[in-house]
Amino acid sequence: MTAAMGLMCLCIGLCCEVTLSAAVLCFSVAFMAAEFVASLEWQIYSFAASLGYDGMLFEIILFTFFYVGLFTVLYFLVRRYFADADRRAVSWQEAAASVLMAVAAFLISNISYVYPNTPFSSSLPGEIFYIRTLVDFSGVLILFLQQERWREMGMKKEVDAVNSILHRQYEQYNLSKENIETINRKYHDLKHQIAMIRAEQDSDKKEQYLAEMEEEIKTYEAQNKTGNQVLDTILTGKHLYCMQHDINFTCVADGHLLDDMNVMDICTIFGNALDNAIEYEEKIEDRKKRLIRVAVYSQNQFVIIRVENYCEAQLADGGALPETTKKNKDYHGYGLKSIRTTAEKYGGSMTVRTEDDWFYLRVLIPRHGQKAAQTE
Repeated sequence: MTAAMGLMCLCIGLCCEVTLSAAVLCFSVAFMAAEFVASLEWQIYSFAASLGYDGMLFEIILFTFFYVGLFTVLYFLVRRYFADADRRAVSWQEAAASVLMAVAAFLISNISYVYPNTPFSSSLPGEIFYIRTLVDFSGVLILFLQQERWREMGMKKEVDAVNSILHRQYEQYNLSKENIETINRKYHDLKHQIAMIRAEQDSDKKEQYLAEMEEEIKTYEAQNKTGNQVLDTILTGKHLYCMQHDINFTCVADGHLLDDMNVMDICTIFGNALDNAIEYEEKIEDRKKRLIRVAVYSQNQFVIIRVENYCEAQLADGGALPETTKKNKDYHGYGLKSIRTTAEKYGGSMTVRTEDDWFYLRVLIPRHGQKAAQTE
């Protein structure tokens, strides 16, 4: 039986374009279904044979009816419950649970053939066949119900992910709205400054005002021109928000180092890191202490991303990731975990620490890891 089970699993793995975990899942269902059909057909045949219906023609008809009929029904059931096994990521937890259920059902259903004197076995042939069929049927039913439960959990995760994305888009809309208001206010101030310069008669003062305006513009451009368009867009939005909320935001970044990274991964790292920093800085009453620093540079074949902000709180022992302080925890609390997962995708790491009233977040990514992840 062990050899038969191994060959069945190997056949599914070689003949179907599925992952190894999906092949193991399909094997458990196929094995349990085969056990149930064989058990039910043999129980009916044994009962009919005891009544005198044991001719060769009857055996062929009964065999054909049960195997063709039941496997046809199982075919449609498998298409209904397991059709997406080749498209979705079947976890090893799901595959292992299915295999354990199938093996447990098989052992219990056949225990009477080996040990007749147990609470789960019998020495009477009729009862042995009945126990085997009933347990096999229960095993098949549990596997289908288990699969339906996994599908519901997967759908729930997808719905939660979509809701999270929609919620994030709404937050981005509010941020864009505030940024537009900031730009309008700056534009209004600029008109007054230009009018004042035009009215100024002293040419030296005019030059001084123009130099100050030019210097302010250069400072702003330097803050958001890193060489990477995606990073520039993120920094521009966050910088405008910080200006509106009296947060001192400085950035020194070589955006070209991120050219091999996926756009969504850049958004994940910098979006979440800056959101967390801004969230904390807004709670500081002393506006002079609202400080955020960002740096992107290379060192020893590594790309280093550092996001630092003034922070008087301390991390828990062991360096555990801090929990979200937002009221709606359904859509928050995953920022740092997302950054860590993204860094590990490129073969890198993320570390956080607090020291001297500063919170330090550092992401370390090997240069070759970017190209490898992009190829995948």
